[in-house]
Amino acid sequence: MNAFFNLFSRKKRLISFTERLSELVVSGISIQKSLGIMGRISATDKRLSEFCYSLQKSLADGTKFSVAISMSDFVKSPDWYVAYISVAEECGAVSPVLLHLKNLLCHEKESFEKFVSALLYPGLLVFLTAIAGFCSIQFFLPSFSELFSESEKTAKAIETEAFRTMISADAVLFAGFLLIVWLAARVIRVSPCLNVLRTMDFLSENSVPTLAAVNCAFSFCEKDKKLARALLSVRNELLDGEKIALCFGRCFERAGFKKEGLLLSENLSLCEETGKNNGFKKTVNFISAKKERREKAFLSLVQPVLLLLASFYITLILKTAFLPYITNFGGLI
Repeated sequence: MNAFFNLFSRKKRLISFTERLSELVVSGISIQKSLGIMGRISATDKRLSEFCYSLQKSLADGTKFSVAISMSDFVKSPDWYVAYISVAEECGAVSPVLLHLKNLLCHEKESFEKFVSALLYPGLLVFLTAIAGFCSIQFFLPSFSELFSESEKTAKAIETEAFRTMISADAVLFAGFLLIVWLAARVIRVSPCLNVLRTMDFLSENSVPTLAAVNCAFSFCEKDKKLARALLSVRNELLDGEKIALCFGRCFERAGFKKEGLLLSENLSLCEETGKNNGFKKTVNFISAKKERREKAFLSLVQPVLLLLASFYITLILKTAFLPYITNFGGLI
């Protein structure tokens, strides 16, 4: 449990660190001096203050900023974060990179919050439905059987069957909820492919060489072997002198990203003909808009599907537990 809360505190600390550092660096203050200022003003977070002072000391000793961040235990930074800092050091674009990192981290946080909020209502509904089923079988059914049952043996059989039905219905209900959680994670999460394209878009806009941008983008695909293979192919073909549009389109298609590859190839080819530099941006905007439409469609379906599942659950409990008394024993119908 401590590791769980520590993970989120580290992410929060990294967002706070990046946001403050970007504000100071953009205002024209050097990184080393900015770290000293942050160490003094971070009174509410001693670990962040210690982190800033340790980075300042490392920079004073001649260590690279990216290396100092990657070696620290105070703030756990992902590989893509360090990759961005490395590119910024090589190309002298620290200010825009820090701003972009802040936006990426905030977007990652918003995606997680959207995921949690999307599952809050379904989780509450599933929990309350299961509680209602349990209470009806555990407390209401015995009283009901005392009133309407003529045979204790028959009442016992109905109660046993109702309990078995409740267990099966609970399993179906929670399986449905877990399926929604899995689908929500796939729909809401940002794909590594989109992160790669965003990286290429930002770095190309800031005049970072394509090979350096590809190396930075490679840090987003640690767990995606297909995407890693595509970027390695792109890098090899670029070294062989192939055109950027052909490299990205062909390599992404070969790796299984057919739609992204075709779209990227068309946009990059169009930009080469017009002399513009927004091929990656057009592709990112199109994929992002499509992702948002998919999220809205999914979130609009979650509530009715769960209500239908809960209605089926309650109906099944009522039919198994109470309907036999109403139709056969109680003489109410």
